[in-house]
Amino acid sequence: MSDLNKIKVVVKNYDVQGSGDLDALYSRVRLEDEQGNTFYFKQVVMPKYLRQHGAMAMNVPRTWFYKHVSKKSIVVIAFENASGKVEYDLGDLQLIASSTVMKGILMTIAAIPMGVIVATATYGVGLLLIPMGFWIGYRNIFKLPAMLGRKRILSDFSVHGITVR
Repeated sequence: MSDLNKIKVVVKNYDVQGSGDLDALYSRVRLEDEQGNTFYFKQVVMPKYLRQHGAMAMNVPRTWFYKHVSKKSIVVIAFENASGKVEYDLGDLQLIASSTVMKGILMTIAAIPMGVIVATATYGVGLLLIPMGFWIGYRNIFKLPAMLGRKRILSDFSVHGITVR
């Protein structure tokens, strides 16, 4: 499971890939750390509450608490604002976790018809999509909700000294 990481960053550039009621997906997010090193995240998922409170403000130092979904993809769980208060919304994270379960179920159900249709057009090569669809479904049904679960987030917050009321 992905551990909760803490990093102080300055957002330099990003592209909005998608925005919904619960969260926004940013791609090609260019960040600068405290030492001045520039690095990138391919995808950053930001809950709506954090986005509204300035977690993606450009050229302003912010401390992010995040979890890795994959090597270059993260979910921002909380951030520390300029006054030192940690902003988070566990309700939004619960809704994001339950929506990933629904996406996983749909992907698992659609994997076989998708693979058969593509296999018909590609003379059988499309059958390789079936195990890939099952793997994505498994990850969305079991791994991501466990990583974003309330109990796990609270224990990770306690490791970093954040108290939740």
